[in-house]
Parts: sequence; C-alpha cells; structure tokens
Amino acid sequence: MKQLSLIILTYNSEKDIYDCLESVKIYNDIGDALEIIVVDNNSTNYVDMHDKIKSLYPDVRIIANTKNGGYGQGNNIGIRAASAPIVSIMNPDVRLIMPVFQTFIDVLSKDDNIMCGAKQYATLQKQNASFYYDFTEFGFKQYFGRIIRHKLDLYSQKEMWLQGAFFTIKKNVFEQIGLFDENIFMYAEEFDIHIRLTRLFPKHNIMYLPQLKYLHLTEHRKISEKNILQQYKANIYVCIKHGFSAKKMLRNMLFAHMLGQIILSLSNLTKCQNIKNKNVQKRILLDLINQYNY
Repeated sequence: MKQLSLIILTYNSEKDIYDCLESVKIYNDIGDALEIIVVDNNSTNYVDMHDKIKSLYPDVRIIANTKNGGYGQGNNIGIRAASAPIVSIMNPDVRLIMPVFQTFIDVLSKDDNIMCGAKQYATLQKQNASFYYDFTEFGFKQYFGRIIRHKLDLYSQKEMWLQGAFFTIKKNVFEQIGLFDENIFMYAEEFDIHIRLTRLFPKHNIMYLPQLKYLHLTEHRKISEKNILQQYKANIYVCIKHGFSAKKMLRNMLFAHMLGQIILSLSNLTKCQNIKNKNVQKRILLDLINQYNY
C-alpha cells in the first residue's frame, strides 16, 4: 500500500529530471510505500525522456499530458492519479539531500496537521527563502521581516505561505479546497492555496519543518521580463479572487522593492544582477499600478 505519492511535473526538463529522480531514489526512506508519478506537459523531447526514465527508474509512473496547461493543471493530473493519502509536489530542479518522506508521513498522520514544507537551499551553503510573507502585508514588513524571519527560521502560518517548489499535503484536504486553480498558468499558486487552506481549515496546522533540508537549484536561473510580468499578474488574479485590494498589494510590493534597491545601493552592489532585476520589477509594478484601477 502506498503511503505517499510524489508528483513531479516536467516541461522540457530533461536536464533536471534524471538527477531529481536519482536524489529521490537515494533518499527514499519509505521504500515501496513511495509512489512516484511524473507528469509531462507535452514536452518536445517527451519520447526520449519517457524511454530513459523507464530504463533507469522502471517503477516510476509517467503520464503524458496532451497540452501544456500550466503548472497547476499538470500537477492536478498527477494528484488525481495518486493512490496514496498524502501527496508531495516537487519541481524537477529540486534535489533531496536527506531522507524526508517518513517525517512527512509522521507529521501528517496527526489530524490537526494538513500540510508541511522543509527548509530550502540554493546550494549546500546558501539558504533560499522557505516561506514568504503574504503579499497583502505592508512592504516594510515584507522586506525586513522576511530577512529577519528567514535568518531565524521564524515561520508564522498566519502571515506566511510555504514555498511551492516542494511541499506535502493530505490528498483529501487538497481535494476539498479544489486542488490547484487551473486559471493560474504559473506563479502565485502557493499564495492561493494558502488562502484557501486557512479559510476552509482555520484551526488546522500548516507546518514548516526546518530540520528537513532540500536543494532548489535557482542559483543561476535567469528571470525574464515576461516571467516577472506573469508573476505579478498571477498575484493580481489571486488578490481579486479572494477579495483583496490588488492595488494595495502592488504598492506594498513596490515599497519592498524600493527598500531592496536602497539597501543594495548602500552595500555598493549597484552593478549586480539583483539591481537590474529590481529595476525591471519596479518599472512593471509602476506600470500595473497606473494601468489598472483594482
């Protein structure tokens, strides 16, 4: 009997998926109780990838999506196909560096616990953000509060949501909130899921487990202007969907970005890529604030 189903969504992810699956194989601490499902969002290299995965990892179940319907739509296919009562969602650029699955099962075996996530690292030495402030929070709090809380691992379920690159949730709970919102192609899924979970299950726990660590290989990821705009538009959609002021959210994010620019400037880092990204983000935020009346 499967105790946990791991869902990995791929889209032209051949450079990542094999190392991802290998790390899962190495650190699988529940043996045959783990079900691994790879859903492919109509990759151009699907046939070759399928054949190689089946050759290297014959126990992995592969499902071919007929379209690239986005992150949520592809993951929903895997979740619906999962046979275990607990599902983990994992990006293909995630690498396990320690056993985690038995702890997830133990934590979610308690009735009051419905979802959990681990501590994320970009490299073995560099910690990534494992949780984020609610985007509706004031910008000063978003920027400085995030830095302080990340350093001290001070997660607050009321004010924060867990990173979506790798999280684990009870399948029946996820089904009750409607799974991923397939109107969101990419980005802001965690924000949306967190709101729906806390509204439908206000007395239940979304757990951050800092003793569990994993890598999310974002160190050399290039962020395009198109990606940034798509992310902000997804945040706008989530705000409007849940009755928040999208304009207030954008202003809070703009304030946080401007604080970031000031800090980087004072640190003599004006030529780094972070400044370039923040300049683009600032311009897009100003355009969105001026363009729409939410």
